[in-house]
Amino acid sequence: MLDYGAIQISMREWIRTEPATDHEIEQASKIQPGMYEVYSNKLDVALDEARTVFVRTGVSAFLRAGDLVVGLHNAKGDLVCASCGTYIHAAIAQLPIKYIIDLYIKGDSNVKVKPGDIFYTNEALVGGLHNPDQIAMMPIFFEGELIAWSSAAVHQQETGAIEPGGMPQTATSRHDEGMRLTPIKIAENYEIRDDLMDMMVNFISRAPQMQEIDVRARCTATDKLRQRVQELAQEIGPDCVHGLFRKMIDAAESGARARISSWTDGVYRSVAFVDTTGNDETLLKVALAVHKKGDSIHLDFTGTSPECEGSYNTYGHGVAAFLATYLYPYVFHDLPVSTGTLTPFTFEVPDGSLLNAGHEKAVCNCVYLGRSVISLCFDAFTRLLYSTDPSRAVAAPSSHSGGGSFKGINNIGWPISESFSFTLNTDGQGARHDKDGMNAHGFFYSPWGKTNNLEDFEEHGIFLGLTRRHFNDAHGFGKYRGGVGTQNMNVVISGPVEVTSRGKGSRIPHDNGVFGGYASTSLPGISIIGSDALDLLENEVDFPVSVRELVVDRSISGDYKFERINRSNRTLETGDIWITLSSGGGGFGDPLERDPNSVLSDLNNDLISNWTARNVYHVHIKNGKLDLNKTKELRSNELQSRLHRGTNYNDFSNNWSKKSPPIPVSTF
Repeated sequence: MLDYGAIQISMREWIRTEPATDHEIEQASKIQPGMYEVYSNKLDVALDEARTVFVRTGVSAFLRAGDLVVGLHNAKGDLVCASCGTYIHAAIAQLPIKYIIDLYIKGDSNVKVKPGDIFYTNEALVGGLHNPDQIAMMPIFFEGELIAWSSAAVHQQETGAIEPGGMPQTATSRHDEGMRLTPIKIAENYEIRDDLMDMMVNFISRAPQMQEIDVRARCTATDKLRQRVQELAQEIGPDCVHGLFRKMIDAAESGARARISSWTDGVYRSVAFVDTTGNDETLLKVALAVHKKGDSIHLDFTGTSPECEGSYNTYGHGVAAFLATYLYPYVFHDLPVSTGTLTPFTFEVPDGSLLNAGHEKAVCNCVYLGRSVISLCFDAFTRLLYSTDPSRAVAAPSSHSGGGSFKGINNIGWPISESFSFTLNTDGQGARHDKDGMNAHGFFYSPWGKTNNLEDFEEHGIFLGLTRRHFNDAHGFGKYRGGVGTQNMNVVISGPVEVTSRGKGSRIPHDNGVFGGYASTSLPGISIIGSDALDLLENEVDFPVSVRELVVDRSISGDYKFERINRSNRTLETGDIWITLSSGGGGFGDPLERDPNSVLSDLNNDLISNWTARNVYHVHIKNGKLDLNKTKELRSNELQSRLHRGTNYNDFSNNWSKKSPPIPVSTF
């Protein structure tokens, strides 16, 4: 019987690097500089090869978009290096491997770990993040000795949960979330077992072919990496492999500690608010204090709200995954993706909080709570970094997201469950200290990810894309603005189809701009039921491709629905329109300091509106021409108005500390 409390305690220990043995230290000392570069590069190439195999043998949108990771681990489970995709599992893919080692190698179990085995899991309690993330893990033997592990993980768009799409908005406990596999052996002697494959496909009966094909893709990726590591062991010997792995982990830790030591000691705090539990509108708080001293950093989440009754919870080890998503693309972008890189970090996450929930709680939508954690890291670390390394200071990318999923029958008669990956993979990047953020730069969790082509999306024969373009005024304004997000409008051409949309931030834009920069905008959920879009297309009638223009002019007939961005599962019929939106990144610096010519350029490129140019940037533009004298006057007036509106700290604090807003918030 599983002891969930003991497992969660073990996760906290296993997140860190296992102590080096005398044998590892001795072998690492024998690795010479030229030898180290050559063989560590060979491993990186092998990982990239396995990742390519992974993508080419699978079928789901998340896989083809790059929301994946292939990892190489030492014999004790620590991550040596990885090829990403998403950095989430770079921090936690080692946890289920260490679970296997603890139970099946060290423990008294009739499950043995042998050459040709492949283990498989999607259980968040034993080291995953949420159960849509399915992970294959393969022990790598050489001449009878366990020398390494390979892993391959990707988000699967179906779990057999109470709603299609794997991340049910209505989930209130783990029992609503569908398939949750503790690590099981699905392959022996290099062959996947039919009975266990059938079991998984039975769980995922909404999209059975996708499940089987992508399970095989994960296994193929781990096996390809297994072959390359065994070839390396044949070339340099297993002892040298152990030494190389230890040296790579130690080099990652040394690099991280040297980087951290160069930063200014202190405590840096930030707070974010979440406006939903998934099911209900509410007000949840996520608090972070970053304590930096010497070559170590402690992250304290004391003050975070208690666990909620919805699915916007996570388990404690998820915090490390969220931190990694900030660190690796930004401040550690030139350091190895390795357990060693995260060793200087420790965590304090209160039990029973949103970030360290009990084992019965639903965590399927933890990634939206995680976006808050990552936004706090951007906010706190930017202030930490600015005095010593401003080139790495950056505002948070879009943290709301209007991504979602759909379930239907494709044009060859297969039941499929897929995502609206365009919206997810076109978030706006946060502004930097010296330049604007990149427009539609990528996925919040996978900056290496890419959106699928419109033709690939339409190939299912369920939706027709009406528009894909930038979404103006949805980014954070500032001296340097955040990158612009996108709008995506699709009409159903072969219904019925079940759809859902996930996210947060319809009430509160909680990702913070920095040093006076604005946060990105809040986002609604929009759909048009019973539209005449298909008739208009057939008759070649033009209609707006901008969501703002569409909503204002109502040039497409139908019943316009305005809801929260996280919309519950429902069925659409042919002709219905489903709109998904992504916001931009946070701004950096005071908007009054933005170059007026940049404001004019943004206006001409339809990235901002006339209203924003006039009322946020206080730039005077008339008939497409910039008036610098009038602009100077407008900005001077705004500065005086700010002084008039200002208040002392005690008055601000008393007003801010009220337990509820002064005016009831209207509903959609």
